[in-house]
Amino acid sequence: MKTFSFINKKGGVGKTTITVNMAYAIAASCDLRVLVIDNDDQGNDSQFFDADPKKSLADILLGKADIQDVIQPTRYPNIDIVASGAALLDANVAVIKDEEIVQQTILKESLERVAANYDVCLIDNPPTINASVINALVASDEVIIVTTPDIYGIRGVSQMADYIEAIKEYNPALRFRGCLLNKFSSTPHGFRCIELLESQFPLFRARIRYTKDKLEASAEERKSIFEYSPNCGFARDLVQFLKELLAGE
Repeated sequence: MKTFSFINKKGGVGKTTITVNMAYAIAASCDLRVLVIDNDDQGNDSQFFDADPKKSLADILLGKADIQDVIQPTRYPNIDIVASGAALLDANVAVIKDEEIVQQTILKESLERVAANYDVCLIDNPPTINASVINALVASDEVIIVTTPDIYGIRGVSQMADYIEAIKEYNPALRFRGCLLNKFSSTPHGFRCIELLESQFPLFRARIRYTKDKLEASAEERKSIFEYSPNCGFARDLVQFLKELLAGE
């Protein structure tokens, strides 16, 4: 099982939208088994997949349940999810306070027990650094920083890139795969942002165009963008990103 984390210190960059639609694309077009980890107490991935937040990542972190008892099926045959909700807030505090456990490897050890059941694991992380994010990065093979073409998104990239280097103390094999530019428009400002990112970080060639109305409508109908509007710019760009990501280099 290959595990990818999507992350940025800034909120609103589109990590959840990327994660849920990537999960659908991988499962539907590649015929691979996908496990989604909702690592944000807002629980937006869980809401999209109609998952029960009462059985969640918090139970795994607190040692209340085995991961096999927490994983839930979704309406898509090849996609399962570990849900999240408000309980994750308290779980993060409890893990940090518990000095008798190895705090940073809880999720990694849990995922190892189900790795044979899946081909790909996608972890959607919150715009913060906490115990569950540390666990996610320690459990991941590769991390993708999702950003938007604005100064705050790019500042979040810089902060997160430094943190990724620091977390390699616990996961030396962790690979910072690159930045994914989301909500991109072909303007002089957009291209200046590309130049700025490329001068500092690895950057995926795929750029995800901003198609707000279709994305909002598809989310309201609990449909992936590929079910709702498969020919829109976002869907086509995400396919290009998927090809680039799975190519491995």
